[in-house]
Amino acid sequence: MQLQQQIEQYISGIDAEFGISIKHLKTQEEVNIQGDRLFQMASVVKVPILATLYDLAEKGEIDLNQRIEMLDEDHVPGSGVFKAMDSGIQPTIKDLATMMIIVSDNQATDKLLELVGGAEAVEEKMKSIGLNNIHIKHSIWDLLSWSAGKTELPHTEEMADEIIRDLEEGKYDWESIVFQESPESNTSTAKDMTLLMEKIAMGEFVSKECSAAIYEILLKQHYQQRIGGSLPRNTKVANKTGSLGTMFNDTGIVQLPGDKGAFVITVYSIGSSLDYKGDEPIAEISRMAYEWCVGNETNSSI
Repeated sequence: MQLQQQIEQYISGIDAEFGISIKHLKTQEEVNIQGDRLFQMASVVKVPILATLYDLAEKGEIDLNQRIEMLDEDHVPGSGVFKAMDSGIQPTIKDLATMMIIVSDNQATDKLLELVGGAEAVEEKMKSIGLNNIHIKHSIWDLLSWSAGKTELPHTEEMADEIIRDLEEGKYDWESIVFQESPESNTSTAKDMTLLMEKIAMGEFVSKECSAAIYEILLKQHYQQRIGGSLPRNTKVANKTGSLGTMFNDTGIVQLPGDKGAFVITVYSIGSSLDYKGDEPIAEISRMAYEWCVGNETNSSI
C-alpha cells in the first residue's frame, strides 16, 4: 500500500481535520492530504520568524550577539521561561531565538517579532521566496488575547494572567479570526510550511550557512512527542510544534539512517477528539513516513 493510502486510511478513523505534507528529499516523492488548506499555525509560526531573523542577520542588519533587556511590559503568557525571570535580564538575540524554538518561549517570540519589523515583515519575507500561503498577522500576545475574546486588554502582567487563566479553563472565543481558515490570521498550508523546511534542510534558505544555523536551533527542540514520538531512538529531528485549543501541529526535518537522506513533514490537525491525545496521530503519521522512506527508497510513488 502506498504511504498516502496508509495515512488516509489511518486518519479516516479519527474525528479531526488534517493538513499533511511530506516529502522525501532524496527521491522527491511527496504525500499531500489537504496540503493546500489553510490551518492556524499556532507556535509553528515561530519557524518563519526564526528564518526572517537569520536572513536579517546574514545581511548584517541584526547582530545576534546584541543583548536585549527584557522588562515587565514584555510579559507574554503561555509557554516559555522568560516570563518567570526577573525584569532586567539581558539575553542575546540568539538566546531569544533559541528559547523561542526549543521551549516555544512566547515572550522571546514577540520581542524578536518586534526586532525583525513585525508580522508584515515576516510575511513579506515568506512571499519573497515564493511561499504565498504563509500568512502572519498577529503577535503571540494578540493571538492569545484574541483566542480568549479579549482584544482590548492593556498589555500588563495582570492581563496576561487573566488571558492564560481563561484559556486554561477552556474559555475560547471560537468565532475569533484566530480560529478561521483565513489569510487574516497566522495561517499557512502544510505544503508551504514543508517547502520552507525543505529550503532549510537543503541549505537553500538565503545561504548554506544561514540554513545550517536555523537547522541547528530547530534540532535542539525539547518537544519531541509528535514528529519524533514514535521514531527510533537517536533519530535526528529538527522541528517546531504548535498548539492552541484543539489544534495540534508540528513541522520538521527527519534524518534517515545511512545514506537514505531525510524527509520533511508538516502535520496540522484540529478537532475536539484530539483533546489530551493530539500528539498521537502526528507521531503515528511520522512513523509511517519514516518506515516507508527507509524501506521503500526506490519506489516510484509514495
